[in-house]
Amino acid sequence: MFEDWITIALLAFGIAVGIVGVVAYLRMYRKEKLAENRSLDDASTAERGADTEQKHTKG
Repeated sequence: MFEDWITIALLAFGIAVGIVGVVAYLRMYRKEKLAENRSLDDASTAERGADTEQKHTKG
């Protein structure tokens, strides 16, 4: 009977660690994607700003 409780406790601990690990990975992955999108947006904004400056200096 006591051994069953140990097995159940270890299984529950393993499942909890697995869930926490997946959640942490998904949070990290989401932050990385957001940072990548922001850097792409910044780059495209900088390009648009440079194009606008060139048009103003030409005209």
